[in-house]
Amino acid sequence: MSRAVVIGAGPMGLEAALGLFERGFETTVLERGRVGESLRRWGPSTRFFSPLGMNLSPRAKKVLGKALPPEDALLTGPEMAERVLEPLAASPPLSGLVRTGTRVVAVGRARLTRGEMAGHPLRAERPFRLLVETPSGEEVLEAEVVLDASGVYGTPAAVGAGGVPARGERALAGRLVRHLGALEDGLERLAGRDVLLVGHGHSVANALALLARVHPAPRVTWATRSANRRPCVEVASDPLPERQAVVARANDLAAEPPAFLKVERRASVEAVAADNGCLEVTLSGGRGGRFDALVGLTGYRPDLSFLSELALEIGPSSEGPARLARAVSHVTDCLTPPKVREEDLLTGEPGFHFVGYKSYGRLTSFLLKTGQQQLESVLELVRRRPS
Repeated sequence: MSRAVVIGAGPMGLEAALGLFERGFETTVLERGRVGESLRRWGPSTRFFSPLGMNLSPRAKKVLGKALPPEDALLTGPEMAERVLEPLAASPPLSGLVRTGTRVVAVGRARLTRGEMAGHPLRAERPFRLLVETPSGEEVLEAEVVLDASGVYGTPAAVGAGGVPARGERALAGRLVRHLGALEDGLERLAGRDVLLVGHGHSVANALALLARVHPAPRVTWATRSANRRPCVEVASDPLPERQAVVARANDLAAEPPAFLKVERRASVEAVAADNGCLEVTLSGGRGGRFDALVGLTGYRPDLSFLSELALEIGPSSEGPARLARAVSHVTDCLTPPKVREEDLLTGEPGFHFVGYKSYGRLTSFLLKTGQQQLESVLELVRRRPS
């Protein structure tokens, strides 16, 4: 029986494991934290834009059966982890296959470096070798197939201008709020304080909604690279009402700022320094000030560090697989994905595939439903691979 390892026990990792099991692979899922760890970082208020019925495959729905929440439910990240992913991981056939608290340190080919026989069919004859860190120490695993579903949420992009860390940012990284869950956990401490919010995507839109409900209101400065009066991108006749509502609320605040909000447009963070318990932040154009908290929601990027010995074709702008990046790079909305060929899902390393959000790298047009469709093609590729 061929061996397969899935990295990550989020929605796509568990879907991948189910598909591999169905195809006869001896499957192991390795999760650095808990099942659904990234979704738990959303916090208890941030919901999916898409209903649950769009976010699960028929295969997963069948496993969960009557335990499945209503298909039209808009779950929060923690609800998805606790009400869907945990029961899925504990149900046959996945029960016993998911190893939590297990970090993948490195993935390579047995007795081959990155440069040896790269692109040659003979390279596929060697199994993958994974060094993993477990609660009881390091361990080595081997597998014929590896699917990386570890996502991107664990690696926030820098808040500095152009994606380069601002002066002082690295030293003060522990002071910056980089996830919505962490922001929500500390909301009460921000009452009446000075807060700098950086970014202009959906996470920032959700963050504004959280900050707007604090009393007494914090004094929020929103620093956005956008010059637009309404900074967050709005989709005309958006078929996802939750996304439409979140974005419209943030843009309404930006267009007509209430007393608690100041919007700095065309603004980038140039420097961050600690000063008597506060953060002294310099923005482009000589702007900035002293803040009690810096909430940097500037996106996320894939962690490729543990894959450095694989001969992967990586896109120069997406940091995801190059072929898929070329196929989807022109997509501006997740609800209008192109048809992706099997060849677009190849990574340059036979038997290794990115699935889920990590397959899109820095691109923001990923949708779980699209990821599931692409996963089916990946599963067929690994099923047909030469044995």
